[in-house]
Amino acid sequence: MTTKTWDVKEQFRFPPSFGVPKEIKNVAVTPQCEVTEKENIIQIVGIYHITCHVKFEEGEEEHHATSEFTEIEDLDLQGEVGYFEYAVPMSIEFGKDKLKEGSKPTVQVNHINSKPTEHAAIEVGWTVHCEYEEAPVPVPVKPVAEVEAPNPAEPVEVKIPQGEEFELQFILDLDDGYSKLTFPSNNVLIKQKTDE
Repeated sequence: MTTKTWDVKEQFRFPPSFGVPKEIKNVAVTPQCEVTEKENIIQIVGIYHITCHVKFEEGEEEHHATSEFTEIEDLDLQGEVGYFEYAVPMSIEFGKDKLKEGSKPTVQVNHINSKPTEHAAIEVGWTVHCEYEEAPVPVPVKPVAEVEAPNPAEPVEVKIPQGEEFELQFILDLDDGYSKLTFPSNNVLIKQKTDE
């Protein structure tokens, strides 16, 4: 299972006649979505359904016109506490080749937090977790050339490359004060010409 995670925030502002929001109670964010398949994509479409109780106190805050806020015009007000619901659109897309065939992604929300802001508004934030099964990555198949296994009883002559490209050339260039030894590798004897 693979999980992709991201944060979402939404800011809400209310008419000045309600007062200034001071406390947020009982906030909930619930994803409501469906998975649809199109030609080359799998799409999750729906909403994040927000329900919230906000406690107001008397006062007015000057509103500055900005697109960062969502205006909430209709509140179910009971005393100083107002209730509202709001739907934030959701759309998530995957390439069909990214998901395991027959699996469906799921969306969950947690870490819901809320706070009043300086501008007579509130901010509601949450973390989205989208889980899905990844499609298996195809392993490229390389043709294997058949190699005849050497007979371990027969010595094999190894050609030593000449020139600076040979990584271990320095071993062959050692002075006489050092010894050069030949060791069998994987039970394959290596025959090497030596100066005796």
